Amino acid sequence: MGKNNERGVPLSSEAPAPHRPRPRPHELLTAGYLVVTGFLVATLGTPPTAWWPVLAAHGLGVVAAVALLPLLDTRGWQSVVRDWLPVAVLPLLYTEIPRLNQLISTGYHDHAIRAVEFAVFQAPPRITLRQLLPWRPFVEYLHFSYVAYYLLLPILGGALYLRGRLREFRFMLATVLATFYACYLCFIIYPVAGPWYRVPHPDMASVGLFFPALVHDLLVAGAAKGAAFPSSHVAVAVVIWLLAWRLTRPVFWLLAAIVPALALGTVYGGFHYAVDSAAGALVGVAGFLGGPYVHRFLGGDSFDSAASAGSVSREPHPGHPGHPG
Repeated sequence: MGKNNERGVPLSSEAPAPHRPRPRPHELLTAGYLVVTGFLVATLGTPPTAWWPVLAAHGLGVVAAVALLPLLDTRGWQSVVRDWLPVAVLPLLYTEIPRLNQLISTGYHDHAIRAVEFAVFQAPPRITLRQLLPWRPFVEYLHFSYVAYYLLLPILGGALYLRGRLREFRFMLATVLATFYACYLCFIIYPVAGPWYRVPHPDMASVGLFFPALVHDLLVAGAAKGAAFPSSHVAVAVVIWLLAWRLTRPVFWLLAAIVPALALGTVYGGFHYAVDSAAGALVGVAGFLGGPYVHRFLGGDSFDSAASAGSVSREPHPGHPGHPG
């Protein structure tokens, strides 16, 4: 006979232990990035009184990612907040890079990147491209694609999220965030200012009608010095494009009109060295190939080569009656 508990109820019929909420892979990645950068601040930031707000913010971010966000409801607006909050935090992490990248290095490593570029090319690629492709509508297109970078993650993420494909969305988000954080750590460890800070800027009115001036204004207002190598613009654009091929082909073909021009535009516009953009493309490919392994290592669902567009399961959208609680 089976054993009974103290109330005489067979143990086999007891209710299972409640499910303990745990951080998702993208939350663990964010917490890991905050821990690493917080460690750099704690050990290298001087004087300590000038750095304690940064250290405190990172500590709160870690607590939120691993302890507070998992407590949110898995349905409704709380689920939406949990899924999209890391995307909203990215600009904040980007703005602190110019300060963090001087903890390890004093100055920038442009001389090394320029030496590689001069060894490969006879002339600066940005100058060669401008001489070969001076057509103003084409210049507008390149700068439009550069600005469209900020829409790539919302486009792919929204396409998955609005269709209730939450497993795929979270896999995609973890892969993209891993790519972002890899670039950010490179910026901090090996800062490169880039040609934007090294060469005079052309008169925007002579370059194009609208988008060149818009890009110029955006960079003046929000560029992070030292965040050139590898190009996160190219790395993130490439990994999102490849993920779109795997998860939703219509978005892949839409982004095909943007991503190649974006990569070319980073060099044409003088925002990155060609070496930066090439390295960014390699990081993007590595992120795409390594994403399933990182996601699975951090406790996420397994995504193999069979998880291509339309071949993975769907979940009801948060708030839908069929969404799991």
